Amino acid sequence: MRVKFFSVLFFLTPVAWGQRPAFGLKLGWPATDVFRTESWPGGKYEGASGRWVLGPVFELMLPWRFSLEADLLHRSVEYRSQGPGESLATTGRVWCFPLMARWRLSERWVAPVVGGGITWRRFTGLRQTGTETPGTLPRQPVAVNRREPRELVDRTSRGYVFALGLEGNLLGPRLIPELRYTRWRNDAFRTMHGSSLTGRNQFEFILGIMF
Repeated sequence: MRVKFFSVLFFLTPVAWGQRPAFGLKLGWPATDVFRTESWPGGKYEGASGRWVLGPVFELMLPWRFSLEADLLHRSVEYRSQGPGESLATTGRVWCFPLMARWRLSERWVAPVVGGGITWRRFTGLRQTGTETPGTLPRQPVAVNRREPRELVDRTSRGYVFALGLEGNLLGPRLIPELRYTRWRNDAFRTMHGSSLTGRNQFEFILGIMF
C-alpha cells in the first residue's frame, strides 16, 4: 500500500510543480457563531463573534481539473457570560488554516466545484474583562482582566472541511462562491458547568476571488 502511495506521489510531484500557482482573496459570512448560546437558572453564555471572515488563498492547479488550496482566514470572536455576581466579556481572534483538494466538474465557463480536506484553527489575542463578586467577605465586585479565560481548554483545534460551490472562469479574475461546512474534533472552550462552549459544526458562505 505504501509503495503504491509513494509511486502516485512521485508521479504527481513533477506535474504539480509544472503548474502555475494562483493567489487570491476569500471573504465570507459565517452562518454559525464560534460559541454556543447556553442558559441556566440565573445566568447564560451568549456568542457574539464577528460576522465576517477574511484572508488570503493560495491555489496550485493540477491535471484533470484538480487543484490544491490553502487558506488563512481571520475572524474576530466574542462571548459574554452573565450569572450571579458576574458579568464578563471575552474577546479575541481566531485564525483558520484549511488545506483542501478541489475538483472542477467540467470545463465550462461556470461549473460546479467540490472540495474537502483538513483544517486547523488557533485562538489568539484573548482577553476576559468585566466584574466578579468573590465568595469571601466582604462581597464586593472585583474588576477582572484575564489573558487566559477561565473557560479556555485548548487554543488549537483540528477538524475536517467540505465545500460545494461554483467557479466562474470569466475574462479576468475567477469568482468562486461556495458553501463550506467544518466539523471540529475537539472543544476549545467549555462552560463552567462542563459542557462545550464552542460549537462542533460550522457553516459559512465564502466568496473567493482568484487572480
